[in-house]
Amino acid sequence: MAKAQEIFYATVGASEFALEKVKGAGKLADKKVTQKYYKDFVKRGKTLSTKVKNSGPTKKAIAQTKTARAQVKAAATSVTKAVRADAKATKSAATKTAKAS
Repeated sequence: MAKAQEIFYATVGASEFALEKVKGAGKLADKKVTQKYYKDFVKRGKTLSTKVKNSGPTKKAIAQTKTARAQVKAAATSVTKAVRADAKATKSAATKTAKAS
């Protein structure tokens, strides 16, 4: 597991732990206990993140984001093509006008 991901999970786990056991926070002075809590935080964070990642609303939001991204990309392509066609038409008209003069 990547260190950054582990730290993230530990943070999420610590937050959940703090909400559950605010009264027991005074026990964090011992190094062994602190390491135990850290490992527990990583485990809790990973579990909670997995639950959120696999939840129905999250999956629905991901699908909507993918759809929106595809629509934006298609719109950008259409605009780019329209601008190029417009520029080509303008250049053609300018050339015709110059030749007519």
